[in-house]
Amino acid sequence: MKQLLKNTLLTLLTCSLIACSEDDSSQMKIGIVVPIEHTAMSEITKGLSDTLSEIYHQPVKIKIANAQGDVNLQRAIIQQMRDQNYAVIIPIGLNTTQMTLSMIHQQPIVALAADITESERKKLQPCNLAVVHDEISPEQLVAFIHAVYPTLTQLSLIHSSSEKVYPQVQAAIAAGKANGITIKPIMVSTLPDLYTAAHAIPEQTQGIFILKDHLIVSGVSTLANLASTRHIPLISSDQGSVQDGAGFALGVHESDIGAEGAKLIAAILQGKPACSLPITEMKTLTVFINSTSLKNEMQNSDAVESAAKRMHYHVETITGKQ
Repeated sequence: MKQLLKNTLLTLLTCSLIACSEDDSSQMKIGIVVPIEHTAMSEITKGLSDTLSEIYHQPVKIKIANAQGDVNLQRAIIQQMRDQNYAVIIPIGLNTTQMTLSMIHQQPIVALAADITESERKKLQPCNLAVVHDEISPEQLVAFIHAVYPTLTQLSLIHSSSEKVYPQVQAAIAAGKANGITIKPIMVSTLPDLYTAAHAIPEQTQGIFILKDHLIVSGVSTLANLASTRHIPLISSDQGSVQDGAGFALGVHESDIGAEGAKLIAAILQGKPACSLPITEMKTLTVFINSTSLKNEMQNSDAVESAAKRMHYHVETITGKQ
């Protein structure tokens, strides 16, 4: 009985999130599955919506559903989009994409910010997937941190328990060792645990950094407050985290991820098979700087800009939360 009630509540909540009304049932719909809301997600969905309206001129309804970090709600959202015959389903992130692929085998899927290779895609039977890949490798991020702080030797890496993240954590630790940096990984299973984990960061830590890790990114303001209190840098891998208080990041424009996804969606709506479209790689990296956050952390933005120039990265100062 409890499980039945839970499933009913999930269905009702999903309906409220993706507007399960019948008055627009005749209109073609595409659905975006957001695993958990944060600034980067908003930038991605805005980039997709704006670009699709510019390049595709047929009537289409975009539904955005936030799973709120709940895998059961996420599964219910995907199932409903499948059962209501959405023309294209757009999961954001690797874990969301993997769940979508396990449940949908006919409708086209456009995965955004998902680390899926061409060989992995071709193994799908049938192959119904197009991809925008935007992962920044841990090696790239650690190398940039070392360029900014050549004498730094102790870092803390806050990460979630997502299976996707474990190989990246190990790669970061190895990259740190190659650059003379000891990286201490600290795992957080749920968002409420982030505050406790943040305050367990060792005193000798000279900086905090995070990967493109949706759970941690959604709570980045907690880490930003700690970094300001401890006067150590908070370094991220996405533009949105800098807008929300991180000192700087090496990443890509999140809205560009959505824009590239819109191009794939338009091609699919015009009749091209999803699997025939090349995987889109986001290769142009930018160093995003929140100068106010760096000042609060008692860090020098000149060091960040100088390292970016040496490594031929574009620099963009953005205004965000502090």
